Amino acid sequence: WVVEQMSLLTAMTASFVLATPTETDGALFPGRIMLANTCMWTYRSDECGYTGGAVADEFDKPTTDIRKDRCSKCMRGCEMRGMVANFGG
Repeated sequence: WVVEQMSLLTAMTASFVLATPTETDGALFPGRIMLANTCMWTYRSDECGYTGGAVADEFDKPTTDIRKDRCSKCMRGCEMRGMVANFGG
């Protein structure tokens, strides 16, 4: 805890308002933007973890063409690649 301000001072007592360190240092929690049902990992990055062949395009339409292989950034994209545990949304 960090003393944020003194709220009361008498001859016998003093009262203080306490804050957690993240409330006083300008930090945000969580440390990243989180969007519901949208994965924020870069496709095929370490966080994503997928390293296999072409699966689907950005609309989750199946493809075998590696040049068209993209992630939809939705849970379905992870499901199609067997990577649900790595979903970053």
